[in-house]
Amino acid sequence: MNTIRVIANEKRDPAFAYANEVKAFLDGRGFDAEIVHPCAQINSALFCVVLGGDGTMLRVAHYAAVYDIPMLGINLGNLGFLTDVDKKQGIKAIEKVLAGRHSLEKRMMLEADFGAEEIVPLQKRLALNEIHIGVMGKLVDYSIYVNEQRMATIRADGIIVSTPTGSTAYNLSAGGPILVSGGQMMAITPVCPHSLSARPWVVGASDTVRVVAKQNSQVFVDGYERGSVPVGESVLIKTSDFRATIMRTTSLNFYTTLRKKKLL
Repeated sequence: MNTIRVIANEKRDPAFAYANEVKAFLDGRGFDAEIVHPCAQINSALFCVVLGGDGTMLRVAHYAAVYDIPMLGINLGNLGFLTDVDKKQGIKAIEKVLAGRHSLEKRMMLEADFGAEEIVPLQKRLALNEIHIGVMGKLVDYSIYVNEQRMATIRADGIIVSTPTGSTAYNLSAGGPILVSGGQMMAITPVCPHSLSARPWVVGASDTVRVVAKQNSQVFVDGYERGSVPVGESVLIKTSDFRATIMRTTSLNFYTTLRKKKLL
């Protein structure tokens, strides 16, 4: 198989100008490069070249992880935590990958168990960043259980359960902790809690987290609404067996990246 998918975000790459440049480069090296939409259900490829920002990487990861397809991110967006290089270094990064001069990062993902699987298929229950249970603009009581042991009941706008990858995203904005990217842990962070004593928690990757809402609530997976849970029912969150594979051609470490993004 010599197929390489070029994932193009038209908002970031008008008329797919850069995507076609990447495709021409890969075709010229004897590969079968195909330009596809970020939401395309990718099930086979040597790897994916993802053109966009972290949001584009997240959308691709939900499918690529299930089929163990590595992703090389070229940043056309803003922060670019998940992407490897900016646009001006993009072709050079692809050259390094083709020459085998790259490393692979396996990133932990979460899986949300709620509703019927035929209604919410696996790819839409996988999170590389976070799972958020909440009601927009409304305080609700949430009971949180870790390994089926009640931890707390918190009145808040919602509850975020984050991976280390997602700890610098919505979790951070909500006051949650930064977790090292290769760590095996989850952060549980209440959103705007109606209590001065409510604080985030960090639990292990082998733990399970169950959130029971005292009112009908929405379930958001990596920022996308994936369904709802009726009052009294729960969302079970656990570490998934699937991992997102991110290709790296640069040597920036986690803390250097945080400083570069002005988070330290």
